Amino acid sequence: MQEPVIQQNKQFTVVELQPVWGRLIKDLEIRRRFSEFVILNRKFTLNGTTIHLEVDNEIQIDLLTTTLRTEVLNFLRRELQNSTIHLEIVVAEQENTTLIYTQADKFKFLAEKNPALNELRSVLGLDYDY
Repeated sequence: MQEPVIQQNKQFTVVELQPVWGRLIKDLEIRRRFSEFVILNRKFTLNGTTIHLEVDNEIQIDLLTTTLRTEVLNFLRRELQNSTIHLEIVVAEQENTTLIYTQADKFKFLAEKNPALNELRSVLGLDYDY
């Protein structure tokens, strides 16, 4: 005979979720599951009972959905006494950054932040190639 599934729907807030989330990631750290710890040790948002988590790349989504999702949801549902908790994971948009290699690249980068550098360079007759 199968045990009946008990539906719990106790309301919770992000303030109540934060210490539970903290215990979850602390447990992962203690158990030396560092990949999972890094994925979950970040800011999240709460919309109703859906936790929105932004990760760095698709690999982290795969790891989270294949090995960790059930464990995380079971822990959160048990601790918060709410069986309707869901986890939504998306890849965070990352700024397109270019790497600075040459002296000219460095100067252009700094001159974008402070245009007075261009004026100073021309007044002093400096060349940034060396």
